[in-house]
Amino acid sequence: MNPIRFFKKSILNKIMISFLFVMIIATSSISISSYFISVKILKAKVSDSFHENLLYIGSSIEKDLSEIEKITDLIFINEDIQQAISADNNNPLDYYANYKKVDQVIDNLAFYSNYYKYFTSLFIFGMNGSEFRYGNGSDAYAIDTKLLLASDWYKQSEDLGGNVLWIGVHDNDNKSQMTPYKQVFSLSRFIRDFNNRNIGSLYLSLNTNVFTDILSKASPNTQSQLYIVDQLGKIVYPQEKLAMSLESDGIILPKEKNLSNFEIKKNGKSYLVSNYDLDKYGWKIVQMVPLELLTKDNKIVFKMTTAVCMFSLLLSGVLWFFISAGIVKPIQKLTLTMKDVKGSNLLVKSNISNIDEIGLLSVNFNYMIERINSLFSQVLEEEAHKRKAEIKALQGQITPHFLYNTLNTIRWMAIIQKSDGIKEVVDALGRLLKNTFKEKSTLTTISEELSMIKDYIYIQQTRYREKFQVIYEVDEQLLLKKCVKFILQPIVENAIFHGIEPLEEPGFIRIKIFTDQSKLQITVEDSGVGMSACQVSQILGTSFRAENSLGGIGVQNVNLRIKMICGDLYGIQIDSQLGVYTKVHIALPLDISEESLHTE
Repeated sequence: MNPIRFFKKSILNKIMISFLFVMIIATSSISISSYFISVKILKAKVSDSFHENLLYIGSSIEKDLSEIEKITDLIFINEDIQQAISADNNNPLDYYANYKKVDQVIDNLAFYSNYYKYFTSLFIFGMNGSEFRYGNGSDAYAIDTKLLLASDWYKQSEDLGGNVLWIGVHDNDNKSQMTPYKQVFSLSRFIRDFNNRNIGSLYLSLNTNVFTDILSKASPNTQSQLYIVDQLGKIVYPQEKLAMSLESDGIILPKEKNLSNFEIKKNGKSYLVSNYDLDKYGWKIVQMVPLELLTKDNKIVFKMTTAVCMFSLLLSGVLWFFISAGIVKPIQKLTLTMKDVKGSNLLVKSNISNIDEIGLLSVNFNYMIERINSLFSQVLEEEAHKRKAEIKALQGQITPHFLYNTLNTIRWMAIIQKSDGIKEVVDALGRLLKNTFKEKSTLTTISEELSMIKDYIYIQQTRYREKFQVIYEVDEQLLLKKCVKFILQPIVENAIFHGIEPLEEPGFIRIKIFTDQSKLQITVEDSGVGMSACQVSQILGTSFRAENSLGGIGVQNVNLRIKMICGDLYGIQIDSQLGVYTKVHIALPLDISEESLHTE
């Protein structure tokens, strides 16, 4: 047998070969995926370790920066310092006395604070021109204070209203070659009195060794690298890269804020990087480790995963062979049954009795064939009914034509005899009948509906003479809006026959058309005898049908047509008081078209 021809005919072979290809691809994919998953797991573990380490470092740095801010708090609130910088220090003796007071405060800070040893310079300025200098070595006395007070940070600190301004890492203000600290980081703060007025300022510079003792022991392994970056993006730690930026060292952080870990390439090597933000100060802590450290032991995992996948491939192939044999044969049997249906045999049935998806498919196939036969018979029956209805419709066309011809004869007789009243009534009745029988559309415009009801009212007013008058309150902007056809005549007819006619005195009917938010509202009010609540309930109930002289279209019929066409949110509501009035409220959609009808 030709193997290619056998492959084309055999579904089982197609499934088996396809399955083998899928398994081979799946095995390779699983092995590769397992490799990368294991790498990701290791990355996650290292990342967690990084995160814990960075949290420790972050809390330590925040503590250090907070303690440094506390030093400024002690200076900020100290009354001796406030008096010293507020006093008139033009007299040398007064200045000396104030200097001793400030010295005492600074000596107390040096004794109690562990951070005083990191001070390179401390300046306390008064708004009256006084200044007090302190620091380790000669740094504080070699700095030009006029340049300090003219710096940008001075104005920024003044705008903060007594809050601390962290200036970050910068060149030492002491330009002398003798100073051991080429780089410092500084902060500034304005001092205020009890009346919240600026009376002076302080400027404090520290050497960057303040973090070295803590951070030199913080790295989790010898090959990881740790950076501390200030709010200006300059490196505070390590010392050998002090005042550089991360970008200049080949590290570009993503723009996303608080991104905990990510990968970068530096000098051709890949690194896993974690960062932590000190939100209060705008500083960052960055730590990175080479990726090759994470994957060097991963080859064993990769080989074991591949071996397991190959074993799974062989076992799955054997199991699939026996399973697929039980799938293909029932499918072939069902296919032969379907071919009989293609040959126009709608009496076939599938006799597959498997308790599985194929058996369910067979049951549904038999049900579908039965439904097709049932629907086919139903369609034949409906077509027969339609033909009978068409014959009746053709016969029914005789009545409108007969009425038109008869009315036209009466009209010309009235014209000949100069009976204008009869002519006008006949014309109104002719237009009314024309509107009733024309078109098959269920919709008309407000203008056309009003025109038809005016013809009807004219006929009734001719009959009842001055028995009632009609008041129209119509928003002219709504005349072209669509509404359900032939809804006013039954309402007005009930108002005349059942409301106005029983009265001894004349009455009125008010027709009001307006909008209420998204609805078109039509109100027909009469000053007739009114109705009880029981009568109102009966009119809109399923057991009532108000008949009239034009086609038997009653109030209930109007209500049901509106609901079928427009939906249950719309329809008729009746408000009536016995012996006083009756109001019929009709609610319709503000915008309705043939395409949006509920009856489609």
